[in-house]
Amino acid sequence: MPEIKKSQAPITNPELVQAMDAMKQERTTLTEVRFVNSMKNARFLVPANVSQVQNAVANPDGTVELKDQPQIQFILFNNSDGQRYFPLFTDISQLEKWGDAANHQRAALNFRDVCHFMQNPPQGAEIAGVVINAYEQNVLVPAESLQKMLNTEALAPGTKIQIGTLKEEPTELLDALKPFLASQDDVQKAYLRIMKRDDKPNPNFLLVLDVDVQALGDSGVKQIFDGVAETAKPHLRGVELAIVPASTNFGAAALKDAVPFYEK
Repeated sequence: MPEIKKSQAPITNPELVQAMDAMKQERTTLTEVRFVNSMKNARFLVPANVSQVQNAVANPDGTVELKDQPQIQFILFNNSDGQRYFPLFTDISQLEKWGDAANHQRAALNFRDVCHFMQNPPQGAEIAGVVINAYEQNVLVPAESLQKMLNTEALAPGTKIQIGTLKEEPTELLDALKPFLASQDDVQKAYLRIMKRDDKPNPNFLLVLDVDVQALGDSGVKQIFDGVAETAKPHLRGVELAIVPASTNFGAAALKDAVPFYEK
């Protein structure tokens, strides 16, 4: 279950709204890439019902006490074919276009939170995908597409990329990653590089993993990449992390003059 956080900052996603409008007007590789990148950087308002439930919590002294903890139940929308979609809204004005909005609470989720919910839906719920701004742009994203978006980096044609060596090693991040990588029998080596794209203002980390993609299959690669992402998340300090296999053309090109920080 995504962590529930209180925030006073209003949620607005002008870049995502513009990207959806542009894609609706003309669907090209460029407009699709812009949409994917904007969605992955967005924070969404999601209608929900939040209640307090009592859970037994163990104390360090061995005693157990009951504590009130929030329990969140997300609202799902049904289309005319009976398929269920997870509704995401880019801002409060879009959420309030839903006639029942006043009768429910709302939660703020980022893209990874949305994917986590889709991977772990309520028992018995089959969710076809997400719908963004159901009463305006009404963009549907199938569940399988979300998973591909989570594990891949969308690059627009002609995007210029510079890859180099970190001037200073992020010790906290590396110390967190090494034990996890050591627990994965299929990871042979790992490299951490810095990547600067001309379509983004700030550089991000690029983690290249030496794994046998064919032997692992899509599900095996996804499991490792998801584990790495979750392990790294608390230690990124606001810097984005991209993960690629060393066997891809991009991964191989990124390894020029690189030295692994981890080797089995």
